[in-house]
Amino acid sequence: MIRKIERTWFEIWGTEEAQNRFLKGLLAFMVCLVAVESVALVCLAVRHPMVIAVSRDATKVLTASVPESELLQNEARRVVTAYLNLSHTWEWQSIDNNMTAAAKLVGKDYSRKFIQSNSDQIKLAKNKHLSQRFHISGLDIDDKAHVARVTGDRILMVDSLRAVNSLTLEIGYEVESRTTDNPEGVYIVSETNLTK
Repeated sequence: MIRKIERTWFEIWGTEEAQNRFLKGLLAFMVCLVAVESVALVCLAVRHPMVIAVSRDATKVLTASVPESELLQNEARRVVTAYLNLSHTWEWQSIDNNMTAAAKLVGKDYSRKFIQSNSDQIKLAKNKHLSQRFHISGLDIDDKAHVARVTGDRILMVDSLRAVNSLTLEIGYEVESRTTDNPEGVYIVSETNLTK
């Protein structure tokens, strides 16, 4: 019943070595398994989700398509109109808010120039209690040159006095990536007053 308790050192060493070989094999298997799972998880994470549209008539997988030129032109028209309404229509009390909102529609390269050019206008409007309205009468967009030519009437108001003059602007824009602040992806990059 009682086994031999005393063993020589090489017998013990052989048993430990066999156990270590088994543990190394198990460790190599686990590393391979984790590597395969990691690759599979990365592949699943990078894959684009499938969007399915359900309507009364059909169920279809939605695919991204290149927008038509008319759609891009309408987006450019919306952004230019919003930019003009923010940067050229303001009350002296809220001019800072309008210019901050208009700066979100301005391209990165033009933003510093936009802020500098409007800082004098903001100071003058607050000191003199000036208000301005801009009514657009014409808006022509050239898709190829990325330029919008805007004509309209600018009304300056000081207390109860009003001064009206016509204004023609050439606004350059560029199409970049869409963001939450600018979902159209159209950014204003230049503004030139063509009125003589």
